[in-house]
Amino acid sequence: MKVHTKFLASATAAVLAATAVVPAASAASFSDIKGSGHENAITSLSEQGIIGGYPDGTFKPNQNLTRSDVVKLLGKYLVSLGHEVPKDYKTKMRFTDLTAKSQDELLQYAALVKDVGVFQGSNGALMHRDQLRRDQMATVLVRAFKVINEFDYVEAMKETDYKSNISDLNRTSKEHQESIETLAYYAVTKQKTFSPKDATKRGQFATFLYNMLQIEVPQPEPEKPVLTVKKVEVQAADKLRVTLSDDKAYIVTLKTPLVENVETDVTFDVNEQTFTTKVKFEVPDLKISSITNPNGGQIAISFNQPVKLGTELNTAVINKLVAVTGVDRLGQVQLSKGQLSEDKRTLTVTINATTGLEGRYRVVVDGIESVTAKKLDKYDDIATFVPDKTAPGVLKVENVSATKVKVIFTEPITNPIGVTQFKLPDGSVVSGVQGTIEKNATEVIYDLSAATAKGQALAPGTAIAITFGTIIDISNNLSSPNPLTTYVTKGDKDGVVPTLTNVTQLGAKKFKLTFSEEIRTIIPADIKIAQNTYSPVITSVVKDKDDANSYIVTTNGSLNGYTTISTTPGRYITDVSGEVNVFSTAYNFVADTTIPSVVSTNVVKDKGIEYLEFTFDRNVEAAAFAQVTLTGSYILNGYTYPLEKSLVGQLEKSTTNDKTIRVRLSNLTGSGVKTTPGYTYSVGATFTGVTSEYGQAVNPAYQVNFVRGSDYAQNEEKLSVLSVETSYNARQGTVIDNKTIVVTFSTHVDGITASNLQNYTLDGLTIQQAVVKHNEPYKVYLTIKEDIAQSRGTNLTISNLRALNSVVTMEPKTELVFLNENIAPQYVYHNITGTDTITLSFNEAVKNALNYSFEVKVGDLAVPISQVYSTTNEQVAIRLAQSLKANQVVTITQTANSTVSDFANNKLVLSPIQFTVPTNINY
Repeated sequence: MKVHTKFLASATAAVLAATAVVPAASAASFSDIKGSGHENAITSLSEQGIIGGYPDGTFKPNQNLTRSDVVKLLGKYLVSLGHEVPKDYKTKMRFTDLTAKSQDELLQYAALVKDVGVFQGSNGALMHRDQLRRDQMATVLVRAFKVINEFDYVEAMKETDYKSNISDLNRTSKEHQESIETLAYYAVTKQKTFSPKDATKRGQFATFLYNMLQIEVPQPEPEKPVLTVKKVEVQAADKLRVTLSDDKAYIVTLKTPLVENVETDVTFDVNEQTFTTKVKFEVPDLKISSITNPNGGQIAISFNQPVKLGTELNTAVINKLVAVTGVDRLGQVQLSKGQLSEDKRTLTVTINATTGLEGRYRVVVDGIESVTAKKLDKYDDIATFVPDKTAPGVLKVENVSATKVKVIFTEPITNPIGVTQFKLPDGSVVSGVQGTIEKNATEVIYDLSAATAKGQALAPGTAIAITFGTIIDISNNLSSPNPLTTYVTKGDKDGVVPTLTNVTQLGAKKFKLTFSEEIRTIIPADIKIAQNTYSPVITSVVKDKDDANSYIVTTNGSLNGYTTISTTPGRYITDVSGEVNVFSTAYNFVADTTIPSVVSTNVVKDKGIEYLEFTFDRNVEAAAFAQVTLTGSYILNGYTYPLEKSLVGQLEKSTTNDKTIRVRLSNLTGSGVKTTPGYTYSVGATFTGVTSEYGQAVNPAYQVNFVRGSDYAQNEEKLSVLSVETSYNARQGTVIDNKTIVVTFSTHVDGITASNLQNYTLDGLTIQQAVVKHNEPYKVYLTIKEDIAQSRGTNLTISNLRALNSVVTMEPKTELVFLNENIAPQYVYHNITGTDTITLSFNEAVKNALNYSFEVKVGDLAVPISQVYSTTNEQVAIRLAQSLKANQVVTITQTANSTVSDFANNKLVLSPIQFTVPTNINY
C-alpha cells in the first residue's frame, strides 16, 4: 500500500486552510465540528498537522470551496512531486477565461494541472471564481490520484461487476458519473444520493480526501534493472566504444567490419548480455570503396556513400566520368553505358567490346560528387579483373506494360547466333513479336502488341516460351543450358485508371503534374490550361527525371490565381497497362512578389570567353535590352583606383539555371573604358530590364568582387569518321595491305592525339602504330600486328581524337571492320635440285614468283637467272644461266620490286639466304 503522508502534509493543508488565517485553531478547539459527520476525518487530518481552522476556533465545515482553491492545491502538490510549471504559462493560456494579467500563481498552477490532465475546465474555461461542485470534486480527485499513484482507479472499477446504487447519477455527465461510481466502489462515499450539482463544502472535501487516502493501490513487482546501450562511438570499421546505462564504457570488436556511411544493425555481447543497436561508420569524404568486374563485360564501381548521378548514363556521359585503359592489353576500353544502383552507391559500367575484361587495367574516375555535394578526388589506379568463367543466363523477366515484357540477362551478351523463337506451350509458333537483342545488351524488351498465333491475336494472360539462339557473353562463355529458354506472359489492363494526384507550382511559367502511377508519354497537345479568358500556350511537357509518375509543364505566359488544368477534349492519359482516363482540376497559382536579390557572383569561361554571372535567390527574366551597370574601383599592384566611368554591358539569361544571368566581360565598356585582364574589380551592380517572373525589378548588388582573366579564341570543330578501309573493302584503285587500316576523317587531324595508340581499340588484336602522313593530314594509317591467322570481323573503336587546333574531342566511334589473314609467308629451307637449279620451300602456297623477284650471287658476282617457276604451291625453283660448282658460296636475296606473296596477298619478306655448294652433291 502506498503511504500518502507527503500528499496530506503538503497539499491538503493548503486547500483546507486556504481561507484560514494562521495560526489556526487545533482540532481540540474546533467549536463547530462536534457531532458533525465529518468530525472524524477533520480530527484525524488535524492531529497529523495537515489542516487547521480559523482564529475564532472554528473549522467552518460548511464553507464552500472554489475551483481556484483546488487548482492551486493540485498545482502545489504536483510541483512537490517534481513536476515543473510550464515555461509558457504566461504566454500560452490554457483556459479561455484567463489572461496574462490574471493572478500569477493561478496562471502557473492552471497551466500545470491542465498539461498533466488533472484539471480540464468546462468548455475551455476554468471558471476559477465559481464554486467547485460535488461531481467536479469527484472527477478532480480521481484524476489527481491517478497521476499521483500512477493507477487508473476508473478502469480498475470497470473491470469488476460493480453496479452503483446511487440514485441521482443521471444528473451529471458520463465522465462525472464514472468518477462518482469509482468513489462509491472504493467506499470513499457511501450515500445513496450524491447531489452532484451541489457545492463542495470544506468538511465534505476533508472526508472524501481522508477516505481516498485509505485505498490500497496494488503495486507492480519491481523490475529487475536491465542494462541498455546509452552511447555508441565508432572508432574504426571494426571497433566500437559502447557506454551502457550504468555509465561504464566497453571496447567492442565487431566480427564483420562496418560499411562506410551505412546505418547498420550490429549485435554484440558485453558481460554475457547481448545488445543490438544501430551504428554508422561515418566517413565524410566521398571515396571509391572497390572496383571489380562482376563479369567479363561490366565494371562495378562502389562508393562509400550515395552519389549524385542519374539512374541510366548514356555513352557520352559515362565516357566523361570513367576511363579504362588496358595495361596487359594495350588500348582504351570503350564504355557503352552506366547504371546506378537503387541505393546510389554502385555504378555498373558496361563495356563496348568483343573480348572480356581480364588482367590489369588503369581506371580513372572523375567529375562525380555525392548527394551531399562532396566531390570525389580524381581516382587513378590499377584494377585487376578476373577472368569470367560463368555462363550467361536470364536474371528475371518483367512486364513493362500490358503488351511489353523485359528480359534481363545476368550480364552483357553479344548478338545471339541463330534465330530467337517464340512459341505457345503447345508448340504453336508466335509471330509478330517486335524486339532485338543489341550488341552487348543487358536486357531486351519485346513488344507483344502485334503478336499472333494460329491466326489470332494473343489474349491477355497467354504464356509464351522464348528460346534464344546461341547466347554468348563477351568472355565467350556459352549459356547453360544452350539454347536458353525463358517464359513470359502477355499482360492485361490492371483495372485501375490513372488519376492526377497533385499539382506543384515550380515558378511563374512552370508546374509539375503528379499522377497516381506512371503514365505513357504526354505532349503539349494533351493538356489544356484556362485562366478565365486567358489560356497560355504550353511550350513543353517533359518527364520528371527524379519521379517517373510526374511531368514538368512549361508555358509561354505567367500563371496567377485559380487556373483550370485538364486533358484536352478528345485526349486522355494512358498508364503503362493501357488504362485510360481524363482529368480536370483547379489550382491556385500564387504570385511571388518578393524582389529577387543576388546571392552569388562568379566568373566563368564558356568557349574561351569570360562571363560574370549573377545568381539570384529566385527565378529571373532578362529582357532583350537587359543591361548591368558597374560602378566602383579596381585594384592593380596593391593600389586601388576609382573607375572613371561606369561599365555597362548587355545581359543574357543562363541556359542552364533560371536564377542566373551573365554579362560578357569583354563587352563591359564605358566611354572607351573596358575591363582589363589581371585587374581585380570591386564594384556595385545595378540592373536594367531584369525582373522576377512576376515583373518585380531586381535589387542591385552592392558588393561584387571579381578578377578579370582573359578570353581566347578556340577552334571547336569536332572530328567525325568518314570511312574505315582495309584490304577487305578498299576502294577500286586503292591498294591497302593486310596489316593496315586506313581511317579517313572529316578534316585535318591533330597529330598528337591521332598517333596515340591508347585512342584506338581493336578487339582481340594489337595495333602497333598510328601514323598521319604529311601529305594526307585527314587520314590515319593503323598498322596491325601480324597475328590474324584467318579472315575475321572485329570492332575498331576510335576516341579522344581532335581536329587540328581544336579543343573539342570527337565522340567515341565504333566501326565493324573485316580483316584478311595478314601473316606473311615464311621461308623454310632450300635444295639444289640440278646443276643449275635451286628450289626454295615456304610454309604456305605463294604466287607471283618471277625472274626479277630474286637475285643470285656466286661469290661477289651476280649470276643471270634464266627462269623462276613453281614446282608445287609451296615451292619455287630458280634456274640459273650457268651450272653451280662444288664449294661455291651462293647468296640469294629478294629484290626491291619483288611481288611474291601468299594467296591472301601478304608479301614475302625474305632475309638473305647463303650456303656453300657441297662437294658431294648428287644431282
